Amino acid sequence: MKNSYLKIIAVLIVALGLGSTNLKAQNERSLFYMRQIPQASYANPAFMPEFKFYLGIPGASSIYAAYNNNGFKYNDIITRRADDSLVLDQHKLLNSLGTNNDLGIRINEEIFALGFKAGKSYISLSLNTKANFNFHYTKDFMSLLINGNAQFLGKSVDLSETTANGIAYGEVALGFAHQIDSKLSIGARLKYLYGIAALETQNSKLKFTSDQKTFALTAVSDIQVNMAQPTNDKNKVDMNTMFSNPGMAFDLGFSYALTDQFSINASILDIGSITWEKEATNYISKKPNSSFTFNGLVLNDLINKKQTSDSTFNHLLDTINNMLSIKENHQSFKTRLAQKFIVGASYKIDTNTLVGLVFRNEYFAGNYNPSLTVSLNHEFGRIFSAMISYSYIDRNAFNIGTGFALNLGPLQLYGVVDNAIAAMQITKSQTVNAQVGLNFVLGYTRKKKGFKEPYIPRIPPSALEDDLKPALTP
Repeated sequence: MKNSYLKIIAVLIVALGLGSTNLKAQNERSLFYMRQIPQASYANPAFMPEFKFYLGIPGASSIYAAYNNNGFKYNDIITRRADDSLVLDQHKLLNSLGTNNDLGIRINEEIFALGFKAGKSYISLSLNTKANFNFHYTKDFMSLLINGNAQFLGKSVDLSETTANGIAYGEVALGFAHQIDSKLSIGARLKYLYGIAALETQNSKLKFTSDQKTFALTAVSDIQVNMAQPTNDKNKVDMNTMFSNPGMAFDLGFSYALTDQFSINASILDIGSITWEKEATNYISKKPNSSFTFNGLVLNDLINKKQTSDSTFNHLLDTINNMLSIKENHQSFKTRLAQKFIVGASYKIDTNTLVGLVFRNEYFAGNYNPSLTVSLNHEFGRIFSAMISYSYIDRNAFNIGTGFALNLGPLQLYGVVDNAIAAMQITKSQTVNAQVGLNFVLGYTRKKKGFKEPYIPRIPPSALEDDLKPALTP
């Protein structure tokens, strides 16, 4: 194999180094009802910012990073010994895992953003790049790596559900929201995409059977893995390749006020795909569902050759490649984006205080990631607004989020996290994310609710004189 999994995964994780990288998945949970922050409209294109005009500070208007792992925490895998050294506790790791587990990484940065109000409509334009990596693995897969195949002697183990998928791409988006009437608003966002790098496990059928006497592994496989990365034969980034993998996507949303206090809204995000045409590589089983036997590798042979770690890893991949009987093609392939479906409801306690409920479900590479968030939002006038939230995310029911928006004249500074405790207890957390940014905002449109004087009709003096004439006549 000319390109290894490690190289393509590294490209996806450090995609920020390829240019300004943005995982445009934004924080659609705690940020959802923070209307003073223009980026909240990315969660629902029907939402209109509370400013007539906003301009994202280039490269700093939205920076988002997220890590989720529903399988284990740091404390589940690292143990401190008596000599104060840290070691990997493999047994604790296995005990913490579920039958199926997911590990995901996201990094976001907004390059450019602009929005303005036009009558009953709102128009926005943004430029982003995105990265999303997800590793879905079973407990049996991790057990086989840690304890070997002795535990499965005479048994078959199915690793078909273990997949690795990732995508890094750029996005140019044009958004439009319109207020139909006092109750209903709708919105849409059209996106042009250009692919940067991709890793897709399209088919991963892999079953092992261990021989009770020889410990040899007999496997049946049907594998197809697609890859694309913006590098040439010299492993240097080729900028021309980055813009040769086109795609399209769209967002749709609506918001409807059932009463003056209660509203419902929903959105679907990132419905679209990218076609990978340049630097595309496919690894496919030559003989699907055929069996092979693996007796192991002689590690001394690898060590005595004094190879580098990279060449040793490539040698290992080549060995596995030959045994699995995998062929290499260079055909284009298509990947779908991480699609999101969001449903929300809000209740206004008063003009400045709102309680929100958000159900969010993400679908990426065949896996679903649902979450539920309850938030309390309050605006202290135009200058400051704050939020506190509670979320159920990644099989973890203890995620306390918080956020704020501070408007210092036309300069807006904001920050939002779904799990504030994670920042203080990073070793005990499974979900960590944060979003911060700077905007230039003008024309606060929020109307304050105040006392209105009663209407007193004006009576013409002539009419008053006519009414008084009978009383004044002698």
